[in-house]
Amino acid sequence: MSHFLWVEDFSGNTSKSATETVFGEWLKNKTLPNTETGIKKLLKKHGVFVELSFLSGLQFIHNPDKLLSVDYIILDIDLIIESDVEADDRERLINILQGYYGYDPQSTDDNAKQQSLNKAKGELIPKAGYQLYTELVIEIGFPKDHILFCSNHGQEHKNIQGIFKAAKIDLPQLLSKDDKAKVQAWIRQRRQNPYSVLRRGILNVIDHVEKEINNNNLKLTPPFAKEADPVNAATFLKGLKFLLKDELKEPNKEEQRHLFLTLCDTLTKPFERFSKSLFNGKYDGKNLNNIQMDQAFLIPAYFIRNWVAHGLLTHSQTHSAQDIGFIFILVIKNLFNYSSLQAFKSLYSAPTMADQDLVQLLSELHGYYSEPKAYDIFEQIRAKGEKKSNKNWQQEPFMAHLYASFLFNCMNQVPVSQQYDQKNRTQLLRNKREYYFNLKYRMVAKEELFEQLKPIAYHRLQQFKRSLK
Repeated sequence: MSHFLWVEDFSGNTSKSATETVFGEWLKNKTLPNTETGIKKLLKKHGVFVELSFLSGLQFIHNPDKLLSVDYIILDIDLIIESDVEADDRERLINILQGYYGYDPQSTDDNAKQQSLNKAKGELIPKAGYQLYTELVIEIGFPKDHILFCSNHGQEHKNIQGIFKAAKIDLPQLLSKDDKAKVQAWIRQRRQNPYSVLRRGILNVIDHVEKEINNNNLKLTPPFAKEADPVNAATFLKGLKFLLKDELKEPNKEEQRHLFLTLCDTLTKPFERFSKSLFNGKYDGKNLNNIQMDQAFLIPAYFIRNWVAHGLLTHSQTHSAQDIGFIFILVIKNLFNYSSLQAFKSLYSAPTMADQDLVQLLSELHGYYSEPKAYDIFEQIRAKGEKKSNKNWQQEPFMAHLYASFLFNCMNQVPVSQQYDQKNRTQLLRNKREYYFNLKYRMVAKEELFEQLKPIAYHRLQQFKRSLK
């Protein structure tokens, strides 16, 4: 889910009522604490970071790690200046007061100096939200359409409108807390934005994996920790974070295509160590089961690596945030045996799926992939990316092939008896859990993450089915 920074001093409101107004829909059925500290703790659990003064908000936005932890910012206009801030943290505040609000720190008269400071603060208070906005947009480059002014007083709205008009700057998004429905609609749309959810999910998983590695709770799985050629986990994770650090604003379609290819390239580089022996459940002559690796997760990631490396995905059809999230989940599972699906839950709202529906779909697809000389389904999928033998490779829907290569892992090949009668040989569905195509396939239960991803892959593959011709 998307994360928010909320700079709000609750003046003129109780912390409880203000929170209900702004984030009430998000915190539905939650009991709200009566204290500001309690509100901050509760909201932080739900991805909302609260700062209660201008200076603490200023410190937050100028801390790169903290700013990277949020996707959207909600600003009150009238803010108290200081609250629970150490004296040596005020240098930036003094510079603002001196540069814009007439504070004169050079006075030798202590009384005059204090009066000058108090006057400057008094002038800043009704414009504090504006000052944070200019710091964010002009100094830091934060996207202005990711910022909302949200205040409770009509006079504050007039003040901020006048300030922007005088500065000849387009007025940013401005809503009153009295307009609860519009405020909550703004938050809902951004909270559910697929790109923001994807980016935030990846960054949060990276942070979590880094911490778990440092605490010795996670480590690379055997094929990627191989002594002769180990994956540098720290560099891999930092590289992903670097790619997304400045990609806060949703890219346009062309930018999304480039970002998708770059992410796929970075994500799947560790899979260059695999070869076609992977299809036989082998790696370096070892059985994958003996080293606790499931080819159900390895094979799709291996395919993506090959398709990216050979320039095939540039001609693939449009991808989505759901596709990138799916690939990321596979990669993190392979590298660290860690399920990151929970971080992307709001991306996937696929309904449940019956086993017989999946069997029906895969039986239809087996007819699409089947070739007289090759019965191994994964070899047939791999061949779709062979430029020399597949003259129509530019029209191949490689995202569909990705999901197919994942789902076929839940169907085991079963030897067919010579006594099978002709009726059974031509029957696609049998007992609703198997089907027959030269070889018979039978559905098997897989581990929890696979079963959770199975309906996601099924519904995405259904959307692609028309392109499989």
